[in-house]
Amino acid sequence: MNLKKLFFSFFIIFVITSMSALFTILEIKELTGNTQKLYIHPFKVSNAIANMQTSIITMHRNMKDVVLSSTSIELLHLSEKIQQEEDNVYENFKLIYKNYLGDKEDIDGSYKAFEDWKNIRAEVFFLVDKKNHPAAIAITKGKGAKHVNFLNSKIDILKDFAFTKANYYYELSINNSSLEKITIAFSLAFVVAYLIALYVVKNLLAINKSTKKQLHLIDQNILFAKLGLDKRILEISNALCFALDKAQKDLLHTKEDYFFTNKEQYKKFENIVFTGKQFKGEVSIIIKNELHWYDIEIVPVLDDKYILTAFTIFLTNISDKKNIEKVSITDGLTQLFNRNYFEHIFKQEVSNTNKKELSLSVVMLDIDFFKQYNDTYGHHAGDIAIKAVAAVLLDFTKRSNDYAFRVGGEEFMIVSHQKDFNKLNEFVNSIIHNVEDLKIAHDKNKASKYLTISAGAIQLNGEMQLNAQDIYKHADKLLYEAKHTGRNNFKSQNVQ
Repeated sequence: MNLKKLFFSFFIIFVITSMSALFTILEIKELTGNTQKLYIHPFKVSNAIANMQTSIITMHRNMKDVVLSSTSIELLHLSEKIQQEEDNVYENFKLIYKNYLGDKEDIDGSYKAFEDWKNIRAEVFFLVDKKNHPAAIAITKGKGAKHVNFLNSKIDILKDFAFTKANYYYELSINNSSLEKITIAFSLAFVVAYLIALYVVKNLLAINKSTKKQLHLIDQNILFAKLGLDKRILEISNALCFALDKAQKDLLHTKEDYFFTNKEQYKKFENIVFTGKQFKGEVSIIIKNELHWYDIEIVPVLDDKYILTAFTIFLTNISDKKNIEKVSITDGLTQLFNRNYFEHIFKQEVSNTNKKELSLSVVMLDIDFFKQYNDTYGHHAGDIAIKAVAAVLLDFTKRSNDYAFRVGGEEFMIVSHQKDFNKLNEFVNSIIHNVEDLKIAHDKNKASKYLTISAGAIQLNGEMQLNAQDIYKHADKLLYEAKHTGRNNFKSQNVQ
């Protein structure tokens, strides 16, 4: 082999080695991306905290019923209900102590604040037992309410730390894919190129074999296809054929009008890809009558004159991720959104309302005398009743910017955008009547012979001074008034 041929062979090896280095970099980036995904949903500690806060809110609301209780039996039932929520708080504290990555003193502070709340609770029960209801009410609305706010602030420290820690690991995963590592990879590639120059023929054969192996691995593991402008399939990996449950020979050179999606989804990116731009998004594909979700990336193929000639499509199965996302924001019993998602949407909608000077409607609802319903008909019937009420709420929140949540046992929230205060009143009144029209028998309901709900509603217009927590408290106060003026009704207020 003469010098010219040697240099030519070295150049070929250099190019192949550089491509291998580039392939390594791309693999590192993919690994980094997968590492990032490990920290996107830190639910274990944050869900325990959310459950704990729900129990605390429920207990505080029950304490309002305690001070208004008129019989020892009613007081006993409320005591049992509060005890159940306390047990739930202690169980969640155990989980947090086990999994929390921060200073355990943060948990100790929250734990002590909760123990202090129990002392206030005991004081209220003592006053109620002595028939000193005015003093009990004063403590509940005063010292009790302030301490609940203090307790929530302590618990928020744990929640903020959990997400901050997850974000730290997320950033760390990004930093691990640093320029230094990439430089080292390229340097090693150059060194390898020089070392194998004397064994060019042997290594060319080895590279050829390795390349075939890599292409085989890509074909077997990466979901991709190349389509012409007429949407005929020019290339398709066996991995994608397997995912679609079709043979490669049955797909090659056939026409795929919607790029493996459906017409509705295809319209979302058709104009983008035919202008030569890259598209990334999510699509659903029905395979064997089952819905599967995929990340789709469509990369235009351009010739040397930058004229569009074909499309390369890459798919990544995200069905498990979509299922996890759905579970993480959905209440299992009712299929309404859950408390965690309510806090996210509520703050988001309040912020958007302030920025865009829009109207925002917030409705808090509660099933009347639900404890008595459960005691009379059993918890299974209670679950059925909750699902029936949830179905009514879902029917009234079908618009894209309307949301219905289950935030407690029999407690619900609606975040909506009603046109004005009158429309809000009509909206809430219709919901209340529709629930009663379900005609679910409730013998212990003092407001009706059927199951009913009460509500507190606020209409917010333009830029407002109230924050999300203030609005929540305001709606809770209105609900409290509705419950103590007969139930099966609502109280509303227009806030400018």
